[in-house]
Parts: sequence; C-alpha cells; structure tokens
Amino acid sequence: MLRGLFGSSKQQLIAQMGSGDNTLALQAIKELRAKGWFRDGSLRGIHLHRANLQGATLAKADLERAVLQEVNLMKAYLGETILRVADLQGAILCEANMRNVILAQANLADADMRRAYIPDSDLRAANLSRTNLQGTNLWQAKMAGANLSGADMREAILYGAQFDMNTTLPDGTNWTPETDMTCFTNQEHAHFWSLNGVSKRG
Repeated sequence: MLRGLFGSSKQQLIAQMGSGDNTLALQAIKELRAKGWFRDGSLRGIHLHRANLQGATLAKADLERAVLQEVNLMKAYLGETILRVADLQGAILCEANMRNVILAQANLADADMRRAYIPDSDLRAANLSRTNLQGTNLWQAKMAGANLSGADMREAILYGAQFDMNTTLPDGTNWTPETDMTCFTNQEHAHFWSLNGVSKRG
C-alpha cells in the first residue's frame, strides 16, 4: 500500500495525509514535499480532521485556512509553517516545534499545546480560549489581539511576548501595560489566577 503512494495524484496524496494511520500520513507528506506541493498553495484550505500527523515534518508548508480540527501533531516540526486563519480547534500540539509559525487569526480553542516551542511566532488575533499552554515557550511571540480567555498558562515562558489592549487574558480581562503576566504563569504568585476562577487574592 505504501509503494502505491508514490506516483499518486496530488488529491490522492492530500487525502492520504488526512489518514488516521500515522505511517500512511507521514508517507504522503514525504511525497507532497518531494513534489514541491508544500509552498505552492496546494495545501491551502485542506481538511484533515482527526489526522494522525504525530512527529510529522511540515516545515515551511503553506496551510493557510486549513481545517485541522483534533489533528494529532504531537512532537511535529512546523518551523516557518503558514497556518494563518487555520482551524486547529482541539488539536494536539504537545511538544511541537513551531518556531516562526504564522498563526494569525487561527482558531486554537481547546487545543493541547503543553510544552510546545513557539518562539518568534505570529499569534495576532488568534483564538486560544481554553487552550492548554502549560510550559509552552512563547518567547517573543506576537500576541496582540489574541484571545486567551480560560487558557491554562502555568509555567508558560512569555519573555519578550508582545500583547496589546485587545489581548484578552485568561481571566477575561484585557491586557494593559501594568499587567503582571506572572499571575497566570507562576503558581507561587500572591495573586495567581487559576482555571476554576479561584485566586490567592482572597
């Protein structure tokens, strides 16, 4: 079955990429990349609902507006991938390498992004509501206008991350220059905010 993949049409390979069988999905990705279909727009808007792409290398792929709901991208390499306006609701992105990824206006609601590596990425106006961001590296990420309501940000790395007055914080308030983000990331903070709405504020 794997041998039959090579020489398949673009549509067949994209369909195979959406497989729940990790081996077949990764083989399709290898062929799509070899044929130059990663950056030419061929993957824009594709539907890969619940595909098993664990450990996949999707670096520099153009997945703008792709529907990736509940896709397994655990430990995948997505460096410089374009995911603008993509739907990643409920996706598994634990420990994924997403350096310099474009996720502007993407829907990441309810996604599991624990310990993901997302430095220097564009998350402007992204929906991160109820997203698990425990231990996620968001070093110098652009997060202006992002919706973080209900997100779990314990131990997230936010050094140099850029917010603005339109960024919605986990507690539903908006970011201001006076906001101390460690009240969401550091459980030892005197005013730590937790997901159940209980804080140490008394």
